[in-house]
Amino acid sequence: MYNQELVDNLTTGQSKLLSQRRKDSYQNFAESNLSDLKRINLVDYKFPEYKAYNKEFLKKEDWQQDLIVKKMTDNLADEAEIIAHLDKFKNMKTAKGNQGLNSKHQALAESFYNTGLYIKVPADVNVKLPLEVFYQLDEDNPCLIDNNLIVAESNSSLTIVIDYQMEDQQLAAFHNGLTRVIVEENAVLNIVKVQRFNDQSDNFDINLSLVAAQGEINWVPIELGAKTSITNNINNLLSDGSRANINSAYFADQDRKLDLGFKINHQGRHSISEIESKGVLKDTAHKVFRGDLYFQKGSSLAKGAEREEVLLLDKTVISDSIPALFCEEDNVEGEHAVSAGQIEKEQLFYLMSRGMSKSEARQLMVEAAFNPILAKIPLNDLKGSVINEVKTRIRS
Repeated sequence: MYNQELVDNLTTGQSKLLSQRRKDSYQNFAESNLSDLKRINLVDYKFPEYKAYNKEFLKKEDWQQDLIVKKMTDNLADEAEIIAHLDKFKNMKTAKGNQGLNSKHQALAESFYNTGLYIKVPADVNVKLPLEVFYQLDEDNPCLIDNNLIVAESNSSLTIVIDYQMEDQQLAAFHNGLTRVIVEENAVLNIVKVQRFNDQSDNFDINLSLVAAQGEINWVPIELGAKTSITNNINNLLSDGSRANINSAYFADQDRKLDLGFKINHQGRHSISEIESKGVLKDTAHKVFRGDLYFQKGSSLAKGAEREEVLLLDKTVISDSIPALFCEEDNVEGEHAVSAGQIEKEQLFYLMSRGMSKSEARQLMVEAAFNPILAKIPLNDLKGSVINEVKTRIRS
């Protein structure tokens, strides 16, 4: 199924260097083993059958002429530049702390991707409107393996919204994604990812970034769906004054399993990071949160903070939080905090005394918890759709 013959078929019509990169990545895929995630009891996982993805996923606007936006599966004339960018990610992982999804998942995305984008914001270009990407899975397109490369050149800015969605509630779909990001000097890149697959699907998503001096990456991952969802976000703050922020929200109900891994590697002086995660668990959902701040040698005067707040709607949920600080420098500031608890009876009683039902009161409190994160979604329609989905599932 996932073999050399399939890789050779996928390179048909693709540019030479990217085709060779697929083949090289396949060797890594073939030689690596898939690790078990025992905390959420995901063992002996088998990748489902490969299928092509043939839906249009990019909302095109006239103003996009200021950007370079191309499909990674096409025959690209600027492939040498793309390969040079990809080479920067070699050996970016560090030995300490959360290492992200197994290398097998990354090699799968690099060798068998059936879609994906190369996006470049040229130097000194500041784009005010968000670039919208909609990956929708359906019966004809149940397998999504996206390989994305995003480059913000010096003094540029851009917001990208990626919505992973599906309407068929009975379809067992599969997503394995890889998004690599390069933020050059003084550039600002905002990436909003919304995952709302059904409870029959599996979601695996890897996000990696390299941030140069005074550059800034802002991630807003919102996890609402999938039966099993494992995501990792690993950022390297390479130079002085580089910044990374992760503001995440998640909602897990029924028997969903969610494993979130966030990691900031501070390498530059005066680098700054913040991880903020707000979650809600219901029914028998099981969540693992892994947050790492790693202050490497040379990152003096760096600052990092991580916070997770979890609202437990039922006593039957499992919330597992693993925050960690690693430090090789003396003159740095790092802090972490985790809070988890049920809705206070006094608050619930107060809202119900104002005429709300118990379900409405719980719904309002969940909205209040999520609002700081959902406010960062720049598309009102998408924001409203996310809020309505959360409301519906709270009432169920």
